[in-house]
Amino acid sequence: MKVVLQDVVAAVAKTTKLAKPDAQVVVRRIIKVLADGLISGQRIEIRNFGVFQTKTVSGRKGRDLNRNLVIALPPYKKVSFKAGKNLRKLFRNLPDEPKVSKNGQLEMPIFSEAPGGTEALAGSLGRS
Repeated sequence: MKVVLQDVVAAVAKTTKLAKPDAQVVVRRIIKVLADGLISGQRIEIRNFGVFQTKTVSGRKGRDLNRNLVIALPPYKKVSFKAGKNLRKLFRNLPDEPKVSKNGQLEMPIFSEAPGGTEALAGSLGRS
């Protein structure tokens, strides 16, 4: 299963008691701020969650198999993510098989059942 934007919007709306259109504006704005930061070359650190940053991949030689030619591939930038300490701890405790509720939604033990799950992340956001 995968989590899509509307799943995130629904979760934000439910936990913050915002209307879905308002929650969608909030989620899209957060994504825009993160994307703008990465585009401008900033390192984005969300404590206890992880770090997003751009890295430059050096150019290399490749092959055009149709024409049997060696071609130069230019350097490019990519986004990397390194999980934070608390997120790594939570993943160590996950079961092998994810739980799916009767309505087909993926249950997220990372925030509810894992030791210190919600509290660890809420504490990192300055909430208790």
